[in-house]
Amino acid sequence: MEDIKRMYFSQTALRTYMSCPLKFKNRYIEGLYWNFDSPAAREGREFHLDAKRHFLNLPLSGHNGDLIATMADFVPVESGKEYLPEFSLRHNNGNIKIMAKYDLVVVGETVEIYDWKTESARPNAEKLRDDIQTRLYLYTMAAAGKTIKEDIRPSDISITYFNPSYPSSPVRIDYDSYRFEKDEIKISGLVSQILKDTEFKPTDDRRKCAYCEYNRLCNGKPVSLDSVDDQDFELSWDDIEEISF
Repeated sequence: MEDIKRMYFSQTALRTYMSCPLKFKNRYIEGLYWNFDSPAAREGREFHLDAKRHFLNLPLSGHNGDLIATMADFVPVESGKEYLPEFSLRHNNGNIKIMAKYDLVVVGETVEIYDWKTESARPNAEKLRDDIQTRLYLYTMAAAGKTIKEDIRPSDISITYFNPSYPSSPVRIDYDSYRFEKDEIKISGLVSQILKDTEFKPTDDRRKCAYCEYNRLCNGKPVSLDSVDDQDFELSWDDIEEISF
């Protein structure tokens, strides 16, 4: 339990706890974690890597030509702006430690965060607006973004979710001081709750167990790789740093 006090909490860690405290314990306290290697996971990792290469002006794999071209049209490289792919930011205010790993940050007069989605579903604006990823990414940038923009304010920041398979359906969410204060209360309260938890009870919604990799451990029932929640696929490239605390 002492290790968890040193942990920087990512959106995946917070989401895991919100979904099932016991799942959080299995993964982050007991260390029962492994990489998934499914077609969806491989395709997602490959696209994210090619997106990074694109903004670093490096050769691409050649496997995501159309998708990368669509992304490049959506976020053209403009002079006078700084492009930071796969940019990590940490915040420690003494009470909470959090981290965000952004797919892309574009710094100019404002700070624009981009998050690439590769799943088959179209981005859902209503769900994303209050999603823990949105709240953590925007809050962390507002709290610790002075490293990339000295005079940054919450109103300078936005996040855009973009799935190149649905180029006409991006979801942009702006930020402000009111939301910053609400997110500070939400995130600090959630981290404090995790640090004080001594039981890590399983979720009451047992429907989630059918899609959890720990179903055999908790309930003696197998789970197929194809049924594991897509959020876990993202762990392998977005939040792996959190495993090492």
